[in-house]
Amino acid sequence: MQLGPWIAIVISAVIAFIVGSLYDQPLHWYLFILIIFIGFFINTIILILKANDESK
Repeated sequence: MQLGPWIAIVISAVIAFIVGSLYDQPLHWYLFILIIFIGFFINTIILILKANDESK
């Protein structure tokens, strides 16, 4: 398993909070965790679909 996509998910969550703070949006710690969990979930789905394609 590669480490790059996991680091990209965390960096994108940080960038989302930086952009949100620039536009004076409400920022809460649970939103940061939610962004990271959704990113991990989407990445897991992509890994599962790639595994199905490679087995054919």
